[in-house]
Amino acid sequence: MRLVLCSALFALCSNCFSQSYISRQKAIDDISFYHKTILEVHYNPFLLIGKKEYFSKVEALTKTLPDSISAKDFIILMYRISSLLKDGHNSPYLVQPLVKDELRKEQFFPYNLVIENKRLYVPQSTAMLSGLPTGAEIVSINNKYASSFVPQMAEYIGGNEAYAIEMSAKLFSYFLFLSDIKAPFHIQYLDSSPNKKNMVIEKGLKFGEALAVTMPHIRAEYTFRTIDDKLGYIDFMSMGGDMNSFGRFLDSCFTIVKNTNIKNVAIDIRKNSGGNSMLGDLLLSYFTTKKYLLMGGRSWRISQQYKDYLLASGDTASSYLKKENGSLWELGDCTPEENRFKNDNIFSGNVYLLTGPFTFSSANMIADGAKQFKLAEIIGQPTGENTNDFGETYVFSLPGSKVKMQTTTSFDYGADCNKKIHQPVMPDKIISYTLHDRIYEKDKTLEYILNKLK
Repeated sequence: MRLVLCSALFALCSNCFSQSYISRQKAIDDISFYHKTILEVHYNPFLLIGKKEYFSKVEALTKTLPDSISAKDFIILMYRISSLLKDGHNSPYLVQPLVKDELRKEQFFPYNLVIENKRLYVPQSTAMLSGLPTGAEIVSINNKYASSFVPQMAEYIGGNEAYAIEMSAKLFSYFLFLSDIKAPFHIQYLDSSPNKKNMVIEKGLKFGEALAVTMPHIRAEYTFRTIDDKLGYIDFMSMGGDMNSFGRFLDSCFTIVKNTNIKNVAIDIRKNSGGNSMLGDLLLSYFTTKKYLLMGGRSWRISQQYKDYLLASGDTASSYLKKENGSLWELGDCTPEENRFKNDNIFSGNVYLLTGPFTFSSANMIADGAKQFKLAEIIGQPTGENTNDFGETYVFSLPGSKVKMQTTTSFDYGADCNKKIHQPVMPDKIISYTLHDRIYEKDKTLEYILNKLK
């Protein structure tokens, strides 16, 4: 199982540590604890960045620490440090005890924006809700220039560049909040006229509500509809849900497809950042009986910290617990296997899998396995993660500040079992999007499929 980045989005603790400022020494001690933990539990923290380069950059960041640092500034600092490893799972946890009370206030930016070439633009749906002109470029928010804070946001996220940009857009309201940009929002923008214009957005949203604007999977994990009586469309947005519920959902989807004699199904995982990979196996059981792999193998770092983590979660039977601390546990022999789920309701028509830069973690594994074993036609943009990448998350707290962090403990190999490849899943048909397409929210990927069916 590879866990979604936001897997416990609303699991706010009931007895959380709270403080506004952290002393310089406590911050330095916490950074040291973070490094100690990473070195002990991570598969290889310096696989994608040299050790000397990493610590040089961390030293430059810590030199800027004042005598005391605000909780929000320290969280940003940990984003900047953790992103250096280029591991997309390695970051501060999304819901932080330090700021939990503020997450309930209506102060978060309430609209979705388009990030393109480090600039901010207003998409059509936001224009309809906000009154800002479609396609307007946001110059500043609360007197802070977008040209300054937008490039910084992408640097808070590890992983590949496309995923970092996509994730920074989805966490835009949160990163604004951490930078003390909150409601009311004084917007300066450029439209078709040569002069800058101003607008005030008086009211913000609560944290969860703001995230739901850019990350709809936290509200709805999957939906289904038929289009033009030709295509069954499953929007598979999250792999964090219940297995039985997902099975009932898929039963209903493929029953409708069968009863209406639809010969084509599109499965959209462009909004899916992962979760329980077994939901991927369950999905595949509805349209293939082939043997396949979603992951070719795994190198798993053994540590006492992760053992304690498993035991605390109630997992007392894991084979991981029997391995020697400090060793690597090698799993998988690249042999395709039969699906663990057996299904009588097999769809035999054409299956299209839609991917994009937010297709990540376990969702990336679905795309990888489907591409390697020709289980579906992959259409869209390259995924947000390499087929060989870090996995299996571990969550821990820094002892002084109580900032929650997450990292990974394994390195997982793609379905092709080629350990030398460092690239995302490349679609069979790549669909490119212009800035105009994104502003007017054109779904050229779905349009391409529908045009094929005419």
